[in-house]
This record gives sequence, structure tokens and C-alpha cells, in this order.
Amino acid sequence: MKQHSQPDRSNRQGLSHILVNNLRMYIKIARMTPAYFILTVLKGLFYGASSSATAIFTVRLFDAIDAEADFPTVAVIIGYMALFQVIFYLFNAIHRQFFNQLYREKLKFKLHNELFQKARSLDLACYDDPEYYNDFVWAMEESDRCAVDMMNDLAMMIEHLVAGTTLFSLLFSIDIGIAILLLSASILSIVINQIANKESFAQEKEMKPLGRVRSYLNRVFYLQEYAKEIRMSHVTDLLMQRMDENTEQTVRISRKYGKIFFILYGICDTLLSNAVYFAILFFMFFKLADGSILVGGFAATMGMIWNVRWQLRSLVLKLAKFPKNSLFLEKYYDFLASESKTVSGEQKVPPFESLELRDVTFRYDFSAHTKDLRKEKCTPSENKPVLQNISLKLHRGEKIAIVGYNGAGKTTLIKLLMHLYDTTDGQILWNGKDIRSYNLEQYRSRIGVVFQDFKIFAATVAENVMNGTYCETTDKDTVLHALNAAGFSEKLKDLSNGVNTMLTREFDNNGTNLSGGESQKLAIARVFAKPYELIIMDEPSSALDPMSEYALNQAILEYAADKTVIFISHRLSTTRMADRIYLFDSGTLKEVGSHDELMMRNEKYAQMFRLQAEKYKQQS
Repeated sequence: MKQHSQPDRSNRQGLSHILVNNLRMYIKIARMTPAYFILTVLKGLFYGASSSATAIFTVRLFDAIDAEADFPTVAVIIGYMALFQVIFYLFNAIHRQFFNQLYREKLKFKLHNELFQKARSLDLACYDDPEYYNDFVWAMEESDRCAVDMMNDLAMMIEHLVAGTTLFSLLFSIDIGIAILLLSASILSIVINQIANKESFAQEKEMKPLGRVRSYLNRVFYLQEYAKEIRMSHVTDLLMQRMDENTEQTVRISRKYGKIFFILYGICDTLLSNAVYFAILFFMFFKLADGSILVGGFAATMGMIWNVRWQLRSLVLKLAKFPKNSLFLEKYYDFLASESKTVSGEQKVPPFESLELRDVTFRYDFSAHTKDLRKEKCTPSENKPVLQNISLKLHRGEKIAIVGYNGAGKTTLIKLLMHLYDTTDGQILWNGKDIRSYNLEQYRSRIGVVFQDFKIFAATVAENVMNGTYCETTDKDTVLHALNAAGFSEKLKDLSNGVNTMLTREFDNNGTNLSGGESQKLAIARVFAKPYELIIMDEPSSALDPMSEYALNQAILEYAADKTVIFISHRLSTTRMADRIYLFDSGTLKEVGSHDELMMRNEKYAQMFRLQAEKYKQQS
């Protein structure tokens, strides 16, 4: 299928488009955390009223001084100013230290939860597309920051609008020329900042992939799983070379955009701002010199002009962020709107009787040139098939072995059976019906799987076995039985907190790090803990010694006597107990039969088995 690159919408943002994108996020925030939104609006109104009152009190104070008012009159004005400031600082302290922090964290949690749920529903293959993955990481890292910044900006914009309107009205009544000059400068500043923000977004877009590289390189040096390799090899030289290249690219991009920002901010905006300020200052000095205003009036007016200038400038900076927000939000909305190609059906999944692959072909390399997440992002490109014209069938209770060297397509086949991918061509049938017609969540819940690259989570032993929520009263016996069946009992005796022992030291300095073999046994216990109808073991004994491997095979046969089991391996220790063996080579099915049948054919399977004969003398 030919890919068509979509135009980059970041270059054609209209005003209405910018406003709609920002408004959508404000509506989302108000829906997720209404109290946070209301308090933010009230904060802006209160701060704006406070700034307005301070300015008005200041003008009256200087007017009173110029009019040589008595001390009680001046003291009353100062008293009101002090009272207003006390109220302002009390409100600010309560809001900042309690309410703002509380509701901000609630908003972050809800935004991340929405993204987590979306990420979980998307095709696994989407992670294979670097551009898509960059957008996903960007959305995850920036969504909460952007939302919180937008709320802070909302409060400040309301403050500046309230205070700016009040002050501008006062200034307009004093001198209309100064008011118009300040307003004109603010409009020009909006234009400059809008251009700068668009360039800033483009810089972030270029920097994001480089940031991912730096993040990876950092992880290599601080994660325990890499510690031995970087000490026993010269890979550090390679990694440092990658870091140098990354740094050079970062510096090149920084220089490129630094020149642009210098012209926009360092020259244009600075000259405009200072030219306006000093022009007004000279004008006011002339008025002071010719006696048009007194010293008190001059001080009050200049203070008001400075305040108005700051309020307008700050408002301009906040408004100028709208286009930049819109550029990010465009990607954020696209990610949330992207739809999985693997769509759930509506039918309930019946008890397992058979599973069949019928002429299945699969390609899972994705085009990195696609721009539109919603339409094109998850469409496979026309590359060489990983699996081609595969047909096989298994029935309830059968033990099937799928063998072949690394890269034969074995693990990809399992991902198709799990419906983590959709087939490119052909069908996968559960009890004779296409698996795409079944409810996806229910279908996957019928299959227990131990992946070759299984993961141990930073949770307790029991939570890892149950793959989630663990209840001490109802699940403990199940967990203990599963761990015993997987050969983990001896290790469990050494753990001080038993099944409640925290694994890894990610969150707990007293956590336990398991060896490779121990971790694999724990992962295998997961399929023993629930009544799965179909069990898939992807290289289940790769980290085990021969004795543990033999014990595991016996445990699997005992536990899954009436269940269907698929063994995936390039080690042939499990094939003797399989009812049928499928040999894969370069994405195609080459041989099918029992162990004895394939040995009699004396083809590739027999060759592989004989090469491993040293380990399997008892069986042979």
C-alpha cells in the first residue's frame, strides 16, 4: 500500500484554528478538574482587582500629597492599601500552597490516565514507527506541563485584562496619545512573539528525537542491566561517540534558532520596548518642565505607565503562546484521535475448541513518512513479509511446538495469535470464526502467555504473579500454588516477606532483584495462576539450567494436561512431548510432524536436533 505524506498543518494555522485548539484544552481541563478551573478564574479576577486597587490608591495618594492634604487623609489611603495587600498575600498563600498544588496534581493524573488508556488500546506495531513513537513520547511528557502552563496563563491573562483595562482607562483619561502609543507597541509585540513561538515549536520538534537519544544513553549508564557490559567491553567508546554526535546536532540546532531568536527578541522586541518607554519618559519630563503636572502627578503617571506597559507586555506574551500551544495540541489531539487498526469485535468468545491459521501473511514494518496519525499512521508498508502463507491448525488439549532459528518468525506468529497485530492477508480462526469478530479484551483474556522478553514489574511477588491486583485473602493460595508449579518455591523461602516481597529497587531500596532464571520462573508462574484455555510459552526455559528445564517441562505437562499449549523455541528440549512440531525458516512453514516423523525425514529439524544432541542424550 503506497503511503502518502500529509501536509504539515503547523504551517497553516488560522486564528480560528488556534483559538479552537486552545479552547478545547480549557474545556477538557474544566471537565476533568472543575474546581481547579473555577479557582484559576477567581485567582485571575482577584489578582486583577488587587493590581487595579493598588494603582488607584497610588494615584489618590500622590494627588493627596500634591494637594497638601492633612496627615489623617493620607493615613487612611495608606491604611486601605495595607489592608488590601494583607488580604492579597493571604489569598495568594492559601491558593499557592494548598489548592493550586492539590488540583494541579489531580489534573496531571487524569491527563496521564487518559493517555495511558489510549496507549494501551493502540496497535503494538505503532511503536515500531519512530515518528509515531516520537509523537507519543511528546504527548506523554508535555501534556501535563502544557495544561498547567495554560492554566497559569489563563489566571495571568484574566489579571492583566482586569488590571490593564482599569489602568488603561485611567491613562486614557490622562493622555490619549500615550495610551495609543502603548497599545500600538503591544500589537507589534504580539506579531513578534507569534513568529518567535512558531520558531520555538519548530526547534522543539527537531530537538525531541535528540532528547530520546540522550535519554537512552543516560539509561545505559545508570541502569543495572547494562552495568556488566559497559565494564567488560569497549561499548562505552561507541556510546560516547553517539553522545558527541548528539551534542553536535543539538548545538547546530541551537545555533540555527539562536540567531533567529536574537533578531526577534534581542533586536526587534528590545528596540521596540525601549524606544516606546524612553519616548514616553521624555514626553513626561517636558510636561513636568513646563509645569503641566506636579512631581507627585509625574511619579504617579510614570508608575501607571510602567504598570500598564508591564500588564500589556505580559498579556501579549501570554496571548502569543496560543499559536505555540496550538501546534503542540494538534499533535496531542491527533494522538488521542488515532484509532487502532486492530478493532474489537462484538461477539462473545466461546470455550476453546480449535485455533487455525489460514494462508496468513504478515508485514509489520511501518512507513516513517506518514504525517496523519488518524488516517495513515498504522498502515503497514510494502516490505518483505515476516510470515508468508502460513496454514496450521491445533485443537483443544494438544501440545504444539513451534521451532526454528532466531529470526524465523516464531515470536511474530505468537503476536498474531494474541491479536496484538492484524494479519496482512489470510485469517486466524477461533472455533472456525475469524478472531476479529470477537471482543478483543475477552479474547486476549483466554490466552496465557510468557513472552521471550517478559518483564518483572516494580511490585510485590504476588502482584507480579497475578499480573495486577492481588487480594491476600482470596489469591494467596493461588499464588503459592503457581510459584510452586513454576519451581520458585526454594527462592520464595529466602524472601523475608514471602509473596509480599517488593521486587526491583525502583521504588524500594530494600527491594529484591531476581536472577535471570528466577525471573523466568516468576513469569511462568503467571500462566499457572489463572485458568487460561490456551497457553503460549515463548522460549520458556531459555534462562534455566537443564535440571530446572526438565522440571519445568514436567510441571507444564502436569498443570496443562487438559489444556492447549504452544511452545516456541529454538532449543528442542520440549519437542519430544509435543503432539506436533512446526518448523519455521525465514517466515515460511517448512516441516510439520511429530518428533519421530521429522527425525525419520532427516531434514532440517533432524539436523537441528542432532546439533543439540549433547543436551538431550536421555531423550534420544
